[in-house]
Amino acid sequence: CRAQPFGSVPVIQDGDYTLYESRAIIRYYSEKYKSQGTDLLGKTIEERGLVEQWLEVESQNFHPPIYNLTLHVMFASVLGFPADELLIRESEEKLGKVLDVYEERLSKSKYLAGDFFSLADLSHLPFTQYLVGPIGKEYMIRSRKHVSAWWDDISSRPSWKKVLQL
Repeated sequence: CRAQPFGSVPVIQDGDYTLYESRAIIRYYSEKYKSQGTDLLGKTIEERGLVEQWLEVESQNFHPPIYNLTLHVMFASVLGFPADELLIRESEEKLGKVLDVYEERLSKSKYLAGDFFSLADLSHLPFTQYLVGPIGKEYMIRSRKHVSAWWDDISSRPSWKKVLQL
């Protein structure tokens, strides 16, 4: 992919503007279209700070172990390498600790950044969908009351249901 110097996706072309990296892209579109539909960035600077904080938590703490689970459980055989069972166990353990932090946070607010749906929640949808579906580890969500309620809420949004149909 010429527009992405690392040769991977995602990359967007918006007129003459090129942007790559999924989290940069979702921030860009959220800012560009914030007057249309749900404000995903927060209405105040403090809310925006919490959205950014939880986006970083997703990127640095949640994503690495769930990515490893997805890669080794769903795609290892397709990509032609053996699943690393030790890495799967370690990733599940790390993800469990992250979800424990989420459980604590979600016991105090409906969504990660507060009482409003935001990019922080949205960014969890794709890989968590793998976790509760094809990876077969839905219990990691269901065993945590507040995480389970949060997942039911964010995954039942009409916009996400539409994405799943594509």
